[in-house]
Amino acid sequence: MSNRERRRKLKKFEKQSNGENDEIIRMIKVFAIVVLALVSFYFIFAIYNGEISFGSKEEEKSEVEIQNVKILAGSTFNRIDSEYYVLFYDFEGDYAANCLAIYNLYNQKENHLKMYIVDLNDSFNKKYVVDSNSLVNVNNIDELKVIDASLIKVKNGKAEFVISGNEEISNYLETLLK
Repeated sequence: MSNRERRRKLKKFEKQSNGENDEIIRMIKVFAIVVLALVSFYFIFAIYNGEISFGSKEEEKSEVEIQNVKILAGSTFNRIDSEYYVLFYDFEGDYAANCLAIYNLYNQKENHLKMYIVDLNDSFNKKYVVDSNSLVNVNNIDELKVIDASLIKVKNGKAEFVISGNEEISNYLETLLK
């Protein structure tokens, strides 16, 4: 082979390899442009939707509110107050709306005693629930048994009286609101 032929083959080979390199470079450029476009769209929509914001946001300060109205049945007789009511009902049961109304009406009264509520649907409170009014017992925490919709007035850690049943509590509401 002559030098001329070798040079021609070498130039031809260089053109082919440069062509392949150019194709790879073009593909990388296209890929980079697509990625940049997607990232740009993400940032535009993130800014628009509020996921990304520039500047400092003021932190919203809200008062910490401790919920101490809902209690477990096991703490019925050991509240700090010397005299209070405890309203037992299933928060998702048949009497829930009526019991909630009683609770809200009573708490709107001026100079009222504290009223605590107990969710009888809570798994911790299930052992204190009975089906029959004749089985209700509020002598002490070890023997505590109530039916759905029961109201106990506690004075100095002892049950002063109990009202069991939705209708009886509704009737007693008039006395509570005086």
